[in-house]
Amino acid sequence: MPCLKVALPKGHLWESVLSLLEFAGYHPRLRGERSYTLETVDPELRFRIHRAQNIGPLVEEGIYDLGVTGLDWVRETGIEVVELLDLGVGAVKVVAAVPQVYYRRLQNRGGDVFAELASMLREEGRGKVIVASEYENLTERLCSQVFSSLPYRLIRSYGATETFIDVADMIVDCSETGATLRENGWEIVHELFSSTARLIAHKKSLEDPWKKGKIQDFVSLLKGAIDARDMKLLKMNVSEKDLERVIRILPSMKSPTISKLYGEGEAGYALEVAVHGKDVIKLIPQLKKAGATDILELDIKKVVR
Repeated sequence: MPCLKVALPKGHLWESVLSLLEFAGYHPRLRGERSYTLETVDPELRFRIHRAQNIGPLVEEGIYDLGVTGLDWVRETGIEVVELLDLGVGAVKVVAAVPQVYYRRLQNRGGDVFAELASMLREEGRGKVIVASEYENLTERLCSQVFSSLPYRLIRSYGATETFIDVADMIVDCSETGATLRENGWEIVHELFSSTARLIAHKKSLEDPWKKGKIQDFVSLLKGAIDARDMKLLKMNVSEKDLERVIRILPSMKSPTISKLYGEGEAGYALEVAVHGKDVIKLIPQLKKAGATDILELDIKKVVR
């Protein structure tokens, strides 16, 4: 049986990606408590778990047809793959941060933060800037641009970069809110870019007719689950005299579904419409005032366009 090999990330992306696969209808489950292999209802998909840092190169080499990893690691490794889909989960910012004691002094000095940091370190008799990061390539590129007046030394952190307080003059790390960095004595001074989980593909896998079709099906179901995350289905009954007034209130992906209710005379209509979840709290009172009755709010698992 032909199969599509897919690499999934462990770590902070894991729960979000697993939830997305569940909503897409694959119902993933680990083979065992300590297993790195994932089973789903589709036997033509073979999933294995790796560190997000390793997934890009594994997909680039064709060891896997597909992989899910953060944009941060796509850019860090400089891999040549095809990005198929932004999964919209695992959002972080890749940032540069300095110790809080430096941050307060830099605020008083004003000017370009990196130039002032280098100047401040020179005044202290320091011969180089010590920078710690798990992102070697991203950090090298940044430091080569911003520290022209003072040499820098990059120390690879291998994770837990925030623990380098009192060791490094600057770190480059990923952060959701900056809270963990602040708790450990750092302040963000520069944002490199924002990152979310991405579905990437090996180029040659897209040239194989069977794999291309299977990949397109996989992307379609994932995208349907993504689009449905903030969608609700509203169902309601409306009398004939109130129908136009209710329809004018309703936003929809296209047009509402309208069905004639069974019964004699003015039995009315049943309406169904997909709306954004954030709009529901305002819509339901408006619909009720416009004449809608028996309003139901339902979750949507997939939206396949």
